[in-house]
Amino acid sequence: MIERFLAITGDPDEAAIELRALSADSRITFNSALDLFESRTGFLAARGVDVRRLRFSTAFGRGLDYYTGFVFELHDPGGSVAGQLVAGGRYDGLLTRLGAKAPIPAVGFAVWIERVMACGGAS
Repeated sequence: MIERFLAITGDPDEAAIELRALSADSRITFNSALDLFESRTGFLAARGVDVRRLRFSTAFGRGLDYYTGFVFELHDPGGSVAGQLVAGGRYDGLLTRLGAKAPIPAVGFAVWIERVMACGGAS
């Protein structure tokens, strides 16, 4: 099941179908997480984002352990720039790890301006 889970990749709609099938086959319920995922995808589509151009992968993760939810990277679609253009995600537990008394919802990202400029982002 773990190998099947980690092999799921594709656009968000394809991935959701595969994840729902895995959930049913394994009798492990993660419908609320899938509902949230599909809701998020729907909001992107409603704002004009062509979600078929997005790639989802269960094996993807940012290399920092403070992320607690949704993580992402944006890359040059032309492939002329190596590395991420933008990367980030949710890190709701980070501030408590740094001493906050209560969890504080947080999201953030970094932009590599020189990479954006190199792929024609200033046009």
